[in-house]
Amino acid sequence: MIVRAGLRLVVVLGVGVLVGWAVPRPIRGPEWLQADGEHWRRFSPEAKVAYAEGFLTGGALAQATVLGETDPAALRRTLDSLGRGGLRFVYAPNVYTARVDDYYWWENQRSKPIWHAFEEVNNDLKRFSR
Repeated sequence: MIVRAGLRLVVVLGVGVLVGWAVPRPIRGPEWLQADGEHWRRFSPEAKVAYAEGFLTGGALAQATVLGETDPAALRRTLDSLGRGGLRFVYAPNVYTARVDDYYWWENQRSKPIWHAFEEVNNDLKRFSR
């Protein structure tokens, strides 16, 4: 009797766990939106470069779609055109990686999100390159 009750309890708990995973629930937002300087400092050098490459790719794609391009051929032409002198983030991933490392060297900057650091670094690079 006790064994059957225990078995029933295990089955009920197992089904509860499975149903709990299957029930859709809202997410609080993309993780990358909240990632800050502490996250950045834990990334490996390779992960930092990969993050920068993804950030720059996403930024270029967003910039092209804001111009109204949605079909792949037109999007490619727009990206090619932007790549010849109209991108918002114009420097190489390794430049951003090094500068974001410098940005987060200061402890008071570490609570700021990574996307904010990229924006600040980009603004500084453009201001100093004029």
